[in-house]
Amino acid sequence: MVITALAIVLYDGGPANLMISVIVPVYKVEPYLCQCIESIINQTYSDLEIILIDDGSPDRCGEICDEYGLRDNRIRVFHTENRGLSAARNFGFQKAKGEYIGFIDSDDWIEPKMFEVLLKRLEETEGDMSVCGLWREFSSSSRESKFEEVVYTGKEALIALLNEKINTHVWNKLYRIELLRNNGFPEGKCFEDMVFMNRVLGQSQRVAVISASLYHHRNRTDSITNTYTANNLIDFADAHLYRYYYFKENQPVLFHKNQELLLKLTVIGISRIWRWWYMCSQKEKKYYSPKIETLKKFNKASFPLFGYSSWPIFLRITAPFMHSSNNEMFGILYWMNQIFRRIRPERANMAR
Repeated sequence: MVITALAIVLYDGGPANLMISVIVPVYKVEPYLCQCIESIINQTYSDLEIILIDDGSPDRCGEICDEYGLRDNRIRVFHTENRGLSAARNFGFQKAKGEYIGFIDSDDWIEPKMFEVLLKRLEETEGDMSVCGLWREFSSSSRESKFEEVVYTGKEALIALLNEKINTHVWNKLYRIELLRNNGFPEGKCFEDMVFMNRVLGQSQRVAVISASLYHHRNRTDSITNTYTANNLIDFADAHLYRYYYFKENQPVLFHKNQELLLKLTVIGISRIWRWWYMCSQKEKKYYSPKIETLKKFNKASFPLFGYSSWPIFLRITAPFMHSSNNEMFGILYWMNQIFRRIRPERANMAR
């Protein structure tokens, strides 16, 4: 009787003593930070530690974090020098004490039941990771990205990632801490989520996806993904190349079965450079010119001048330009891209 009663008290309708560490890197998000933190504080699953990393933010973000730290003893605040998103996430992970890890971007917010639902599904399936759908929040509209409710093996999840049945971002997911122990984020790089996600899915046994959309991602015009500096363009291409070679070297069977799709996605990633390079500064162009030549060699060796018939039209139009690193060719493609974006803005957004 005593043992049974104790078991009931410990269970109490959900997993007992399972802490989730929520890692939130914070940098220059003062207008959005309170909404983000409040959405985590008000989760229906309360066994959380909330790790706020003030990544040397020049605004009031550090003060706001401290104020919340005084209000809620689950919040731990760290102030570091500015080293970037990946370094802040790695720092937070090193400090985490929970059995599960969640990442939230500090300009986003989440539904009250997100972590309760993700944890329940992860435990039911004995998975390594659980994933929910999301809302992309624009200035005057919202767009839902909803996924099929399914349990994948790790290899199946990698293919689902290629087919956009799972997104590459880290923030609408919950992870068992064991899955992340040897999988940090590459520091000093943008688009680090793609590198991270391929690694962790490749090491997962089960990945549980739920159909509910519980994460709100704020799409800002000044975000990294919407900023076309030479550094960002190169990092975007490198992330796609990493995925291509990750499959080739670590998942050879999947690579051969999906080589055509992998090449198309890689070329789409590289094509962003050719469509935006013309507007980069001369200093940036000079610094990265050896990288452009390396990418041009990959392009020439990987696909014919006009691409493949299965490719979307915007990519087939871009393909011939990608065999050249001539500045005039960059200029022609840049202005063609501008015209295309004005005529077909919905397609242009997809092509970004």
